[in-house]
Amino acid sequence: MKISVSLEKLKRGLLVLDKIVASKSTLPILNNVLIKVDENQVVLSATDLEMGISYYLGGKIEQPGSITVPGRVLGSFVGSLTEDKIDLEGRDSILYAKTERSEANLNGMPADEFPSIPEVKGREVIEIDGHLLKSAINQVGFAASFDESRPILTGVYFVVGNNTLKLAATDSYRLAEKVLTVPTKEEAKFIVPIKTIQEIYRVISGGEKIKITISDNQIMFSFPDMDLVSRVIEGEYPDYTQVIPKVFKTKAIVSAHDLLGVVKTASFFARESANNVKLTFSQAGINVEASSSQLGNFKSEVNAEVTGDDNDIAFNARYVLDALNGVGGESVAVEMVGKLNPGLIRPADEKSGLTYIIMPLRS
Repeated sequence: MKISVSLEKLKRGLLVLDKIVASKSTLPILNNVLIKVDENQVVLSATDLEMGISYYLGGKIEQPGSITVPGRVLGSFVGSLTEDKIDLEGRDSILYAKTERSEANLNGMPADEFPSIPEVKGREVIEIDGHLLKSAINQVGFAASFDESRPILTGVYFVVGNNTLKLAATDSYRLAEKVLTVPTKEEAKFIVPIKTIQEIYRVISGGEKIKITISDNQIMFSFPDMDLVSRVIEGEYPDYTQVIPKVFKTKAIVSAHDLLGVVKTASFFARESANNVKLTFSQAGINVEASSSQLGNFKSEVNAEVTGDDNDIAFNARYVLDALNGVGGESVAVEMVGKLNPGLIRPADEKSGLTYIIMPLRS
């Protein structure tokens, strides 16, 4: 193997692969990056056996071949360089790397020991703008569960069809849903592991087009310069729509910034009581309360346009803060039925397609 590639492109590729390259794996080969060169392209690959990325480098190819080398070591060496290009040559499981002013020899391992990344030959269900997907992940992903005892909830649920993409996540204490209007090619439903979702969010660089292809148990996110392949979580996602109230008795339109600031302060007082903050709705606005045996009591009123019944409900402060941060914007709608029913937070603009449901606490 012998190639000459752009140093900037190589740095970008190694940075993309960095989080997947294991640092303390029981399989030493998983610490390595595969550099594979054929007559037409140069590919960098890494895998943790559940997810794999192939990054397409391009470059001047003098001799095809392949080699694997420790990803973190190569990344550290390349990250210190400032030249425009780098020459790489693999011989006898050693990678020789050289620029105008620097060179290094890295001991590698044979490429045939590297686990193969599955080739997803399935249905391309959608192509979506990177900014749009990244924003949706940011608004939904945090609600997924990390409790492996319920693996079906440890991912983000995708529903594709009828020119609509719906993303949903829940840990059974709160729910986040985002509905996007985008062109779709086929109908599909699948659950993507939260680790994969976090990686997708990290590697999206801008407004690139991302194609999503799904097979029976694998999914591929195709970028202009890389493919990310992951397993999907098998099983039936729960029908979360059943927990969303159809009719509300109280609705408040309030500044997201103002409510965020007050709930954030209240959360300091709520740490001893499972983050319990109480919201009381009246024609005067929203009253936010929290108490602490060590710190004392906190109470603050937020101006709001409240319609319907006077009401009150207790929430986990962290869940409210996550929802308000996800909403962004200037104003939000907070809606509720009663203190024992789930509450809803969404942007005041009902066309946003964003909904948060939070289960109540006993105040």
